Amino acid sequence: MLRKIHLILIILFGLLTSLITAQTTQTIDLSKIMNKKKIKIIVTDSGLGGVSVLAGLEEKFTELKSFDEIDLIYFNSHAEKGSGYNSMPNMTRKAEVFDDALESMREKYSPDLILIACNTLSVVYPHTKFAAGNSVPVLGIVDFGVEMIMEQLRNEVSADLVLIGTETTISSNTHKNKLLEKGIDESKILSQACPGLESSIQNGPTSENTVSYIQKYGQLIKENLNTTNTTVLTALCCTHYGFSSELIKSEFKTILNREVKILNPNDAMISYIVQYEKGKSSKQSNINVKVVSRAFLSENETREISDIIKEKAPVSAEALLNYTYDVNLFKFIKE
Repeated sequence: MLRKIHLILIILFGLLTSLITAQTTQTIDLSKIMNKKKIKIIVTDSGLGGVSVLAGLEEKFTELKSFDEIDLIYFNSHAEKGSGYNSMPNMTRKAEVFDDALESMREKYSPDLILIACNTLSVVYPHTKFAAGNSVPVLGIVDFGVEMIMEQLRNEVSADLVLIGTETTISSNTHKNKLLEKGIDESKILSQACPGLESSIQNGPTSENTVSYIQKYGQLIKENLNTTNTTVLTALCCTHYGFSSELIKSEFKTILNREVKILNPNDAMISYIVQYEKGKSSKQSNINVKVVSRAFLSENETREISDIIKEKAPVSAEALLNYTYDVNLFKFIKE
């Protein structure tokens, strides 16, 4: 009897998780939110990878001039140096920390929309209490990546697919399972976790250390690819990787001796948001950007990323250089 009850509880939890996850997909209707004259969007990540989404939104909103005023807030959900989500012992702990970050976003900033520009945190999100009782629309980047991959595979049916990401993202098999549910042959998918790569990119997207990491994981991919198909679709399942996309492409191409195409879900997330703005116009569109972080960000980290985005997103670049360091940004007790 107890075993049956336990089984029922597991099934119910699975259904609940599925429903919560569904709320983070593109099925959310943003039309009412995006029709406002003033809007506040939070972009969050564990680290600075999601700054690429922040910068992309600034660039597009500047072109479209669709709001009277828009506040873009980049909320770094990394608690402190040495306490990243990938180093946490289990999903319960990861969800607990991210839950506190999400509650702080809601309480401190009252956003109209939260974008989880992080594959790791998108995987963690359905396990948070915030997800179960949330009234703020939240979009995670995983589903954008899956749809982008599906679209490319429809056009290149003979291509192989490589998923690269952090340990949490890859070990969760979230991308892989969603692709299998959509009918993709498992033999076409190779998942490769890349420990340390995101941190190296944050400190130097083209540094020797980053090149070394990319070459290391490129060799592992070469050893594990089962076919010799012409094209290798490489899905960047970590928002940090976009800052080194050209480097990843060139190094993988050399190592694999095959055509390599990069799929960057960051672009898909940006495109989805701005699609609502076509046809709208405002006489004056003020874009305000703020970057906040509980974890200390070194001058090298902020300068490296700022230099990459400053041409197309100058306001975001300046906000990153002058970010707000706040140890009370959200609750965190180190274990």
